[in-house]
Amino acid sequence: MIRTAAWFCTEHHGLYAPLNKSWQQPSPSLSATAEIPALIGRPVKYYARMTAETRYCLCSASIALKSAGWDSKAIEIGLLSAGSDGCAHANEEYFRDYVANGRTLGRGNLFIYTLPTSALGEVAIALSLTGPSIFLHDPTQPLACLNRTAEQIISDGEATGMLALWSDASAAVCLAIDRGQSPDSIESLATNQSNPLQLCQKLQQLVRQA
Repeated sequence: MIRTAAWFCTEHHGLYAPLNKSWQQPSPSLSATAEIPALIGRPVKYYARMTAETRYCLCSASIALKSAGWDSKAIEIGLLSAGSDGCAHANEEYFRDYVANGRTLGRGNLFIYTLPTSALGEVAIALSLTGPSIFLHDPTQPLACLNRTAEQIISDGEATGMLALWSDASAAVCLAIDRGQSPDSIESLATNQSNPLQLCQKLQQLVRQA
């Protein structure tokens, strides 16, 4: 079941939880040295070098993880991710830097994020997730694909719960998925075919209407 849906974008962040308490707040600056660690709930090594997409992912995933009440040190929590726009942006930034440096050297801190698994890996490390971590992008229904895959992984006993991230360079949405039957109001989110930022705005509207 999809237990909760968390989101983070430049303007706002929050949690949509039909079976619990939903909330939304203005987002702190991604460079906020005190507010971001407080939101995540732990210090994050190498946060300063992360791309905006990775920071969005980390913030939304930490909200989803806390809302589900899972202890990542006690149970296997996995991570799925979709969205290649942010990775493409990171590649463009790296190669612009490479050309600017005479086509001989590109900065390593930019190169790290040129793979679609980069943000996923950083989130898994920062949140101490020990379950399966997979990048899996379906261009037509990314969230539906992540939801089906998460349910299969849980059914096979490979994880107790899964976090499913859909992100780009402007926003990230994270679903917390475990066993059970999802409320219709949140299950329908999996068929959303817009983009991460538009879904953030949809989730904010749902919270305001709750």
